[in-house]
Amino acid sequence: MALASAITPPTQCCKPGPGRSPERGVVIRNNTFASALRIGSTAILVLAYGLMAYACYRKFTDSGSINMLGLFAINTVFIAMFIMRRDATSISTSPGVWLIAFGGTLLPLLMRPNGGGPFTPVGNAIQLVGILGILASILSLRRSFGIVPANRGIRTQGLYNLVRHPLYATELLALMGSAIANPSVWNVSLWFCDLALQLARAFAEERLLSEDPSYLQYRSRVKYRLIPRII
Repeated sequence: MALASAITPPTQCCKPGPGRSPERGVVIRNNTFASALRIGSTAILVLAYGLMAYACYRKFTDSGSINMLGLFAINTVFIAMFIMRRDATSISTSPGVWLIAFGGTLLPLLMRPNGGGPFTPVGNAIQLVGILGILASILSLRRSFGIVPANRGIRTQGLYNLVRHPLYATELLALMGSAIANPSVWNVSLWFCDLALQLARAFAEERLLSEDPSYLQYRSRVKYRLIPRII
């Protein structure tokens, strides 16, 4: 299942203060390096998600599954938003954070269908709700969309007015639906791994964005990360 994961909000340049640790983030001053990094990452991810969008479309035409159509839409929107994303003014330089970000993005691809079970219709319905939530979250992010923690402007509209990380929450919901529809130790274990990765991404992102005063104001107003009034 190809789910387009992304890093949430990130406005103005976050200037490093005294004692700032390099793993938090670094202001991008080298325009050549920034341009090369942007072109390279864009080409790789657009190719990968283009292939996944094509695979989802083929599955939709073969099966008529509305969920496959939704996954095709997610990958297509992902490509568009990733190409149009703003340049980051501050971005994480931690290799560990990058691994977590890409791991959380790609791990859903390891989910495996197994013929389903008695709760497959329920799982498919949950997955569809998650897919619609992912689309709404990506559209709420607009040009602040990205993979690794970076400051591309704080977004507070749409689902980001309810929780601080709706994209992670809705991806977890969609993946849960997939695991319910295709129950196995492997798929359930992958869901728990994805839960750990998305929580780690959320904390890493908030550490970087907390250097921006406008994000601190946003965080004080929107108090929950994933589920309103719960977490």
